[in-house]
Amino acid sequence: MSGETLLAAGYVTVLLLVVIGLDVYGRQSTGAWESRIFTGYHRVVEQAPVRADPDAWPHSEVHRFHRAVSLFVSVVALVLTGAEAVRHHAPAEVALLVAVAVPHGVLLALLGRRLRAARVAPPG
Repeated sequence: MSGETLLAAGYVTVLLLVVIGLDVYGRQSTGAWESRIFTGYHRVVEQAPVRADPDAWPHSEVHRFHRAVSLFVSVVALVLTGAEAVRHHAPAEVALLVAVAVPHGVLLALLGRRLRAARVAPPG
């Protein structure tokens, strides 16, 4: 097994951790109404503003951005493993590359479905 294949497999595994980290980070709420500071303010002040509709402007599309970046990183990982499989096509090397590429393919399908299903509420 060549060192280049091992290096590519390791790099694709690191990219898998990046994809998972970006997706988890993108799931965090960025709304002002969910902030702990505003919650404390709402408890202390008697005439605090009434909670707004979550669909009202301003809204955040941070979760869509992180999901799109995650999709791009997964595509890069799949292209890298495909290129390595073309360059080094011994059975053991191809098996290793397929083993590190399958999670990216699964995440690509899952994140793509979630990105398409996410509702877009433009301001206005």
